Amino acid sequence: MGDCMEDGAHIWLKVGGRVIADRVIFCSSAASRGEGLLGLAELRPGEGLLMAMPRWRRGKKGLMTSIHMVGMRFPIFAAWLDEGGKVVHSTVARAGGLYFASPEPAWYVLEAHPDLADTLQEGVVVEWEGVSG
Repeated sequence: MGDCMEDGAHIWLKVGGRVIADRVIFCSSAASRGEGLLGLAELRPGEGLLMAMPRWRRGKKGLMTSIHMVGMRFPIFAAWLDEGGKVVHSTVARAGGLYFASPEPAWYVLEAHPDLADTLQEGVVVEWEGVSG
């Protein structure tokens, strides 16, 4: 888990050892974070992005770890995670929304299908690992 993941790596997300999403892309570069989910027509259950904040934005809150939904065609579930993968804030972000941010410091932002909203409440720890094979 963590920064040893390569940008663009396919990962699984787990909670309590149970896989909750199996088609997630790890984004650590400015280009991959900037592109995000833009251009997709839909996001299916099990899909998403886990974005690692650049070093100078880690542990920040508000604008420094925010997301936008300008140009998006569908709602997403967004969860901000601390350095250990614990959810510190989450919301369902609606298409066209200008600005969504965490009031708590974050190191990662997960963008996933809204069906994860009930599973990933504040305080839940998310783990991730590379998909083998």
